[in-house]
Amino acid sequence: MSLQEKDVEKYIKENSKSALNRVSSILGTEISMQSFNGMIGGKNDTYTVNPLNFETAEEYISEWKANHKKIFESEKNAIYEKSSHRIDELLKESDIAKFIENYLARTYFRKHSK
Repeated sequence: MSLQEKDVEKYIKENSKSALNRVSSILGTEISMQSFNGMIGGKNDTYTVNPLNFETAEEYISEWKANHKKIFESEKNAIYEKSSHRIDELLKESDIAKFIENYLARTYFRKHSK
């Protein structure tokens, strides 16, 4: 089943408070939607993915996750915490991973509606 824009928007609206509270708990710092956007949405350049280069939200999400994995693998033994470490921790939690996927889908739909 493919992601639909209205379903993604509804999911984000209904789950953002609990997801951000859980992300804050995992990371040990208060995370707002703006900081979450910087953490997740700000990775398009780092992960060399552009939502406009994909035919579907699922393709975009898959490439984003694949590029995250590549970067995490190259940074996992860094002597200090990197953003890829924090994102990897978040992706280990199924509810947060689902929220991230929906958030990325929302980004995809918003970029395609401009």
